[in-house]
Amino acid sequence: MITVWPVETTNFRAFGWVQDPSNLRSLCNVTAIFDENSGMHQALVNSMIPDLVEERDGRDSLLDALNTRPLRIAYSKLVGTAFKPRKDSRCNGIVQATVKGQIRPFIGEWQADNFVRWAYAFHFIRYNYEDDTFEITEEGKELVNARDEMEELNKSELELLTKAALSYPPAIRILRLLAEEDAHLTKFELGKQLGFIGEGGFTSLPQSVLLRALAITEDSAEVSKMKADWEGSSDKYARMIAKWLDKLGLVKTVSKTFKVMIQGKEQTVTIGQAYQITTKGYMSLNHVTGKSSHKKLSKNVCFEMLATKAGDREYLRTRRAYLLKFLSESKQGITIITLTQKLAECGLDCEIGSITDDINGLINIGLHITYKNDLYYLEDTLNDFLIPITKLSERSEIETIKEQMRGELTHLSHEYLGLLDLAYDSKQNRLFELKTLQLLTEECGFEGLHLGGSRKPDGIVYTSREDRLVDDVHYGIIIDTKAYSGGYSLPISQADEMERYIGENQTRDVRINPNEWWNNFGDDVTQFYYMFVAGHFKGKYQEQIERINCNKNIKGAAVSIQELLRIANAYKAGETTHEEIKAKLFLG
Repeated sequence: MITVWPVETTNFRAFGWVQDPSNLRSLCNVTAIFDENSGMHQALVNSMIPDLVEERDGRDSLLDALNTRPLRIAYSKLVGTAFKPRKDSRCNGIVQATVKGQIRPFIGEWQADNFVRWAYAFHFIRYNYEDDTFEITEEGKELVNARDEMEELNKSELELLTKAALSYPPAIRILRLLAEEDAHLTKFELGKQLGFIGEGGFTSLPQSVLLRALAITEDSAEVSKMKADWEGSSDKYARMIAKWLDKLGLVKTVSKTFKVMIQGKEQTVTIGQAYQITTKGYMSLNHVTGKSSHKKLSKNVCFEMLATKAGDREYLRTRRAYLLKFLSESKQGITIITLTQKLAECGLDCEIGSITDDINGLINIGLHITYKNDLYYLEDTLNDFLIPITKLSERSEIETIKEQMRGELTHLSHEYLGLLDLAYDSKQNRLFELKTLQLLTEECGFEGLHLGGSRKPDGIVYTSREDRLVDDVHYGIIIDTKAYSGGYSLPISQADEMERYIGENQTRDVRINPNEWWNNFGDDVTQFYYMFVAGHFKGKYQEQIERINCNKNIKGAAVSIQELLRIANAYKAGETTHEEIKAKLFLG
C-alpha cells in the first residue's frame, strides 16, 4: 500500500541511489549495527567507538544512541559530519567506525551516508520520518542472523543479498537492459537508460562524444583520467549497481572496444567498464518475474528515489509518487487523461507530456509498466511505502520551461531537456559541453569534436561532404559553452579568449599554438563562425559579439540553449537545413 502521510519536515533525505560503496561484507556489518544482539553491535559499544571516537567528537552520545531501546538511531549519529581539510578528519559517526577505510581505520561521512543509503535501498533498515531515525527490518534481521564466524560471505548471506538486489528496481533495470539480445553495454550505454532522463539528477555522459575525444587525445595520463572521471550521475549509478551484480555473480565485467572514425581514419578505443549478464543473471530475472516455479518478488520503492536534484525535487517526487499510487490502485488499467485529472485533484497540475515522461522514467528506474489499448498497467507488486506530504513550493522557472518545451520538441528526444538544468549549473560545465556537442553532432547532422583542455576551445562542429550547401562551401563553428546559474553576461576576458581561438584558426601557426587544434576541422571547411552557448545571456553581451566580429572579420552568435533545442528539433523534423541554420544564427 502507498500511504499519503502529512509531515512537518521540508528537508527530505537523498535516498534510493548509491554512488560509492560496493563491499558486501561492509553492508552486512552496517546492517548489524541495528541488531543489539549482533557481534558488530557489541564490538561497537565495547571497543570500536571508545577507541575511534574522541570525547570532543561526541563519543558518549554515540554510545548512548547504541544503547537506547528500542534501537532507533538518528541519521546524524550514523553518518557524522565532515572535517575540513579532509586529511585532518576524525571519526565522529557510528557507520564511519563500522567500516574500515583504505588509509584510516574508519571512513568519511560521505561514504557513511552512502552505506546508509545502500542498506535502506536493499530494505535492511527502515526510515522513520517523524524523528529522522533508522531501525532494522525483518530482512535485515535475517541477514544479520545468517552471519557465521567466517569473514567470507556464506551461501545464506549471498542468497539474502541477491534477493535484496532483485527487489531493488534499478538493479532489475540493469539486468533487463543487459538481457535484451544478450547485450554488452558500457556504463554510459546503461546510464543513458537509467532514471528520469532529461533531468539534472540523472545525467549521462554522451558516449559517442567521449569516444571521439579519447581517439584524438595523445596523452595517456589524460586518457586514463577521462575514462575514470568523466561520467554523469546515472553513469555512476549504473557502474555501482553493475559492480554489486558482478559480485553476486549476476553480471560479469568485460571491456568493450569501439571503432571510431576521425577525419576518415579508423581508430580503436576501449572502455573498461562494460558489462554482460551471466546465466545466473538470466535465472534471477526469471525469479523476479515469477517465471518457472518462482514466486514473483515485490519491489522496494521509496519516495526519495523519484528525484534527486534540489530545486523541484520535492515537487517531482510527489508527482511521481502519486502516479505510482494511482497506477498501483488501478488493477484494470488507467488512461493518461485519468492520471492527469487525478494529479490535478491533488494540486499537481501538469501537461500530458510531463506525465508520459514520468511514466517512462518509472520504467527506467526498473518498474514494469505496460501500455495496452490506451491503458497503463503497473505489473509489479510494490512493498508499502509512504508519500510524505508537506506544503510544496511553486515550480521553478526551469521546470516551467521544460513543461512548455515538451510540447515543442516533437522530433527530439526529451533527454535533451536536461541541457536546461546543466546550463545553469556551473559544477556541471564539462557535461554541458559534451551534451551540447552531442546535440549538434547526433541530432543536427554536423561533424564535430569535444576539445576542451588547455589552449583549446570547448569544441568544434562543421558540415560534412554529404551536405549540399550553396556553392558547395562548407563551414565550421568554434563553440564555447558557459554554464552559469544566473545567465551569462559574456565578459571581456571571455570574448578575448574567443578572439585568440579565431586568430589561431585564421593563421594556423604551430609556433603560436603547438597543439594545432584547428586541424580537427574537415579539410574542405573554408568558412568559419563562432558561437557562445548558455542558458540565457544578459547584460551587454551583444556589444562583445559585435566587437569580435569587427576585430576578426568573422560572424558569431550568442545562442540560448532553448533556441538551440528548437533548431535541433526543426532539423530533425526536416524543417530546416544547415544552410538555413547558418543564415539564422550568423547572417540574420
